Amino acid sequence: MTVGRLLSESERQFDKRPAQVQQVFSSNVFDAGARWMFQKLHEDEPETAGAFDASINFSYYGYLKYGLSLLAFLTAGFVLGQIHLWLMPLAVLVFYGFEVHFLFLFPLLLDRVENPIQTSIEQTYRIGFVKALLWVFTIAMYMLSGLLNHRNPWRKWHIGCLSIVLWYKYEVRNRVQS
Repeated sequence: MTVGRLLSESERQFDKRPAQVQQVFSSNVFDAGARWMFQKLHEDEPETAGAFDASINFSYYGYLKYGLSLLAFLTAGFVLGQIHLWLMPLAVLVFYGFEVHFLFLFPLLLDRVENPIQTSIEQTYRIGFVKALLWVFTIAMYMLSGLLNHRNPWRKWHIGCLSIVLWYKYEVRNRVQS
């Protein structure tokens, strides 16, 4: 599978039910996102899905994931800016370099895998750090480009999130559950 195929498959599945677009920014963004991901993760297997585990603190994990990534971005931006201002945009790569370690964190939490942070990091390296980074960067650009569509700015955002769920289902889930 390629990242292009992954996005195409995500788009195809998403377009089956386009009314599912939700407001992204809210006070419970990580909990709402986790519920949405849970539905997508179990869409083809409702009989084995179980129930959504609301006791998991998705906000904690979300703020941890993006807090560390943002801290790395700001630190890199500052350090690179001290060297030369033209180097500051490279801080974006540092952000994604940190964020990619948590690539499968939410699907792993939804599947109640032990040590989800460690498992996410292990699976990222099992896939290949460079491959994962390039794919995540491509998916992120796809998601961000959707924000330019004033009629439906969150469509591509949701498709990008769905692509992470599908990537997890295709390449990770069976390895961590066996």
